Amino acid sequence: MARGISLALACAFVAAALLFARPVATPGPLLRDFEAYWSAGVAWNAGENPYGRAVWDGQRQVPGVDASRDEVLPFVGPPATLPFWSLLARLPYSAAARVWWGLLALSLVALLALLVRGARTSVTPVAVFTLLVLALGFGPMTSDLALGQIALAALLGATACVAFGFQPVVASVGAFVAYLQPNVALGLLSQLGRNRVTLALAAGGAAAYLAGAAGVGWFWPVAYAHALLAHAGAERLTAIQFSAASIAFGFGASEEVARIFGIVVACAAVIGAVAVARRLRDPFARFAAVAALVPLAAGFFHEHDLIIAFPAAAWSALRARGAARAVALAGTLLVGIDWLGLAQRPSGIAQSALLALAALCAFYALGDETEILPAAVISAALIPVFGCAAWIAATHPVPVWPDALGAFHAPVAATIAQTWHAEQQASGLLARAPASALLRLLSILGCPLLAAGILRQCRSTSADGG
Repeated sequence: MARGISLALACAFVAAALLFARPVATPGPLLRDFEAYWSAGVAWNAGENPYGRAVWDGQRQVPGVDASRDEVLPFVGPPATLPFWSLLARLPYSAAARVWWGLLALSLVALLALLVRGARTSVTPVAVFTLLVLALGFGPMTSDLALGQIALAALLGATACVAFGFQPVVASVGAFVAYLQPNVALGLLSQLGRNRVTLALAAGGAAAYLAGAAGVGWFWPVAYAHALLAHAGAERLTAIQFSAASIAFGFGASEEVARIFGIVVACAAVIGAVAVARRLRDPFARFAAVAALVPLAAGFFHEHDLIIAFPAAAWSALRARGAARAVALAGTLLVGIDWLGLAQRPSGIAQSALLALAALCAFYALGDETEILPAAVISAALIPVFGCAAWIAATHPVPVWPDALGAFHAPVAATIAQTWHAEQQASGLLARAPASALLRLLSILGCPLLAAGILRQCRSTSADGG
């Protein structure tokens, strides 16, 4: 009975958030990040370099883009994706965006079913629907859908690779799809040692290499690595980066100290991930826990990339009990709330609060009715934390690209990485801002809590002989 009431409340909060508490609309195209994918396809179809400023030729055609200034959005996806973007680029942008969004929606439904299966619970319509409500309250997931990011599809591939490790073809295809977003694919390192999955990872990698070679030549890994390094250097310390280095920089550390701090945190995260992986026998729990630690180790993460922590949140909602459930719920809400978004869109604070409540209620509805104490404790703690964060966000707004660009024009001879760095600077996103650093810190603090919750639950179950 209590679980049914909680699910009903979660649905009501989602409906209220989407229908009555929508933030003030911002200018720009449908699926803002998809414009980079589509424009890369346009450039590739025209025989131009999709990793250069040629993508602007396509982006200036996108409805909602201000072509009177330079607001070029770089394309940094792996070359293996180019044949697909080439196909979508043959459609008008609006039609291509709707096709892509439909594919992402289908990916979400498939992902939810796989997550229920991976947690070794019954794949019922009620379980999948409740997990859908949790997903709608999970900020990185909704950001991914709103921006048209490929991370959701890549997460589906990674999850399929783990769940169907005993089926080589399915696992290999899943690995290939996961490689289309390298940050997400890092979670699959947790599966090394499972012979069939290791072979699938190799097969998927070979397929990704061949697909990239067909598009940009056999030596593409070198050129692609060079493009990634240039882009990482242009954006490493901006306010939209969810990394230890950028957060330290935001709090006032020098660039050198921030980079060193980022390396130290990354090393600690890798050590922690190895320790967690060695202690977890269940392959899916191991994947979920290690994936949750990836944002601390990767050193280059955006808010929507935090979707990689959703398997840990889903597993915990379905399996964790007692103290482990309380820890995991806290981690879910910390990662799931778009704290930086509160400062970028102060008019959306009410919507974020409703979605957080929806996630909390859905999390409770996926557990046992006797597990009300963790939800009550975390709820009591969440209210003052969210209130303080909302006040900080409202009084210290963070600029939004490209709205804050003004009449920006990059030097004609600038590379795309230099142009992107100049755009970040012109938008005010390279300024040190302790408020935005604190908000981003809240998000990544949830990552180790999710891993700790899974580890605690698995150790407790093992001790009980379950």
